[in-house]
Amino acid sequence: MKILICSLTYPLPNGVTVSINTSIDEFLKKGIEIRVVSPDYDLGKFRPEHYPVSSSLLLKNIGVLIGREERTFGINAYFQIKEIADDFCPDAYWLHTLSWAPNAFERYIVKTNKPKVLTYHTMVEKYGGIYAGRLGMYTMRKRSKAVCEKSDAIITPSKTMEKILREYGVTKPIHIIPTGISTSEKHFTKQEICRRFGINKNSKILLYVGRISKEKNLGVLFNLIKSLKYNAVLLLVGPGEIQETIKETLRMGIGERTIFTGGLLKEDVQKIYGACDAFVFSSQSETQGLVIGEAMLSGIPVIALDSPTQKEIYPEDVAVVVRDQSKFATEVVKILENKKKRDELVKRADDFVSKNFSKEKMTEKQINIFNELINK
Repeated sequence: MKILICSLTYPLPNGVTVSINTSIDEFLKKGIEIRVVSPDYDLGKFRPEHYPVSSSLLLKNIGVLIGREERTFGINAYFQIKEIADDFCPDAYWLHTLSWAPNAFERYIVKTNKPKVLTYHTMVEKYGGIYAGRLGMYTMRKRSKAVCEKSDAIITPSKTMEKILREYGVTKPIHIIPTGISTSEKHFTKQEICRRFGINKNSKILLYVGRISKEKNLGVLFNLIKSLKYNAVLLLVGPGEIQETIKETLRMGIGERTIFTGGLLKEDVQKIYGACDAFVFSSQSETQGLVIGEAMLSGIPVIALDSPTQKEIYPEDVAVVVRDQSKFATEVVKILENKKKRDELVKRADDFVSKNFSKEKMTEKQINIFNELINK
């Protein structure tokens, strides 16, 4: 079996890239051939299966100006993708990015008679609302339906997203397959983290991992650290709109209590979890939130804002779910000061992730989908 994958954000450090790499690693073990195409991020080939193609120079320059890394395909990308496909002769195509307009990969695969699978990773309607209000939400709902209906099968990580797609009018088969989660068995010590990032060794470290951007609802975490009457710092690990966000923390008077690491190697990120005191999360646009599972496997308590996928991804018996933003700080203090409750929560969380987010189960289900489509 041969599968050609596409993501507009590969290999940027994000949940989509993690998901794709997990699938590639597991598929290769099964003898399945993979190639992945993406816009060229001037990073070269991320792995042997990666084929960067030309990216839009205009959007690249705009992205630099506004502090965003994401790119889309350039003018020549369609022909480059066709050349890769002609050489590879894939049995199926797998799209991992849904954006505001059709991209070169989409335009190419709709002209083929090979099976097409879409993994719907992101609640793009919320992104549309953040950046373009109601019109943006409407546009992304319509785009979601259009791309799904051109696919032969859709994969999404949660039942919540299946329900939302059905509400959009999607009629194609939808398969619920959470991304398999794993983390490093080795962790930095708290002393190492404090030394590396200039943190007072007596401070409690609240960790956030993910993009630094509007759609992650980080204002909630900034209000948390501002209202927290506790010797604690907020450590934000991830790339994105960092300079703009730092200015926001300075305006709020929390500059000394917020530390931005920027993008780090995946291996380093996974070693950071276990050195922190708690993981805090405020995004409400995630379809799964892989970082929540990684935190749970790393042995630290998760305190997260309620979201549409909360019951499936971080139910109340394995995480502290905050439904009133004004009480976020109170919930953080409760869990930090109650060792018995914290230890019980961490144990249940580890069991929950190990049982529900297995890489092996994920891969088996994905392969079955492709086998069924290819052998029709």
